[in-house]
Amino acid sequence: MTKRALITGITGQSGSFLAALLLRNDFEVHGTSRSAESNLWRLNHLQINDQVKIHVISPEGEEGIRELVSTKFDMIFHLAAESSVASSFKRPSGTVIANIFQTALWLEAIRDLAPKTKFFNASSSEILAASEGALTEESPVLATNPYAVTKAAAYRMTCVFRDAFDIFAVNGILFNHESELRDGRFVTAKIVQAIKALANDPKAPPVELGNVLAERDFSHAEDFVKGMLLSLENETPSDYIFASGELCSIREFFNTVAEHFGFQPVWSGEGLDAICKDGQTQRMLAKINSQFFRPVDEPGKLGDPSKARENLGWKAENDFKDIIRRMSMDIA
Repeated sequence: MTKRALITGITGQSGSFLAALLLRNDFEVHGTSRSAESNLWRLNHLQINDQVKIHVISPEGEEGIRELVSTKFDMIFHLAAESSVASSFKRPSGTVIANIFQTALWLEAIRDLAPKTKFFNASSSEILAASEGALTEESPVLATNPYAVTKAAAYRMTCVFRDAFDIFAVNGILFNHESELRDGRFVTAKIVQAIKALANDPKAPPVELGNVLAERDFSHAEDFVKGMLLSLENETPSDYIFASGELCSIREFFNTVAEHFGFQPVWSGEGLDAICKDGQTQRMLAKINSQFFRPVDEPGKLGDPSKARENLGWKAENDFKDIIRRMSMDIA
């Protein structure tokens, strides 16, 4: 019998990759979107738009959620969220509705209508307290921005429903995941798009960046969705960190992208006065803009994916240069 899966936020980066993976594994794939006019370019790029069924669900759409859950999916992957830290500072209330309220609605519906449905909640490394060493599933939770507060609450809500109602519920603690399908609001995609423009247009302006010394643990989103499926196929539910186990600064990311497009990035100055020029032509490639600094920016967080590797047999297949190469591809 064909298995049925539902992906909330199917039109996003991870949702699209997950849909493609599930289709390759012979699932019947459904997804949710906030609007009937959602941008389907990611699904179109992966050539799967006509193979998935999309249902429109509003952020407060309890009735629609319960109706969907009642049709009995084998797995529900809850990826829909306000996922931008910067946006969460601008509108915390909207982030609460999108990230906490929605998670509770899905869990309630599963408990009441389809208790055999397996549930995956996409959590975030932002919920974990920064540490000098690699972070594990046992690391303390400490939320320092509105996005992290909501993700920490959704994480705990998932644990409560698993423990109190015996629901097969999993939290995936996702560290930074990038891809060629990344939204241009995020700094990695912004850098790639800007450097590509600089390479193709001599009049293109330099990219404006915030804290280039900030460090992140980068992976490819396509690797993470494989872990999501493995976590629900496992015999027992648990929580897992998905990460590369390596830190990279925004400046290192920028330099690697610039070099990929044939530039020789040379930085000078410090703080808000830092600039980057091409070593061959002296063309300005980047400058700092205080507008892009977070109100609170934590030290780099390094993830330890040992549990996922040992329990699920998961490992990342794309290394850092693979991520840059794929993000630099032209998307039709």
